[in-house]
Amino acid sequence: MKDSLEITKEAVVGMVPVMEAEGLEELAALAKANNCRTMLEIGTAVARTAVYMAEQGLNVTTIERDPDMIRQARRNIAESGQSVRLVEADAREADIQGTFDLIFIDAAKSQYMRFFERYAPLLSEHGIIVTDNMKFHGMVDHPERTQNRHTRGLIRRLREYRQYLESLEDWETEFLDDRGDGIAVSRRKR
Repeated sequence: MKDSLEITKEAVVGMVPVMEAEGLEELAALAKANNCRTMLEIGTAVARTAVYMAEQGLNVTTIERDPDMIRQARRNIAESGQSVRLVEADAREADIQGTFDLIFIDAAKSQYMRFFERYAPLLSEHGIIVTDNMKFHGMVDHPERTQNRHTRGLIRRLREYRQYLESLEDWETEFLDDRGDGIAVSRRKR
């Protein structure tokens, strides 16, 4: 059986970006603290997070569009022995049914707002939406660290997403800037 630690090692060797270990531990702690039993992950990559969260006892559905990532994810899920539902689709268009206690957004950074709006209606009454990469390697606070035009656009979109989360009247968001690459935890106001 392959566990999430083995998948992590393979991802690092293959230069596949995965959630930082500290962020992953925080995600699991948030799931436990909020009594989450079901999780929808937007952006599977090689299924490291999906397998890890399934190891923690969550019923995980995950969405991925990249055929190479889907192949690796399918293999990793099968070899882990965990029950993870892999949806092969573009998350902007996927037809997902049901409700989830935890929605984890970790796909195309420029689409975060769109993903939040699309999947928030699937969140259970007391559920949470967790978004990764809110600091984007420190560049959100320090955009001068890159001269890459694409990266600057991505940083601008992440800043806009943060402002969007802060502006939502029916939601409260906590920003855990010191966890992994920065995490946003959003929940409906009660």
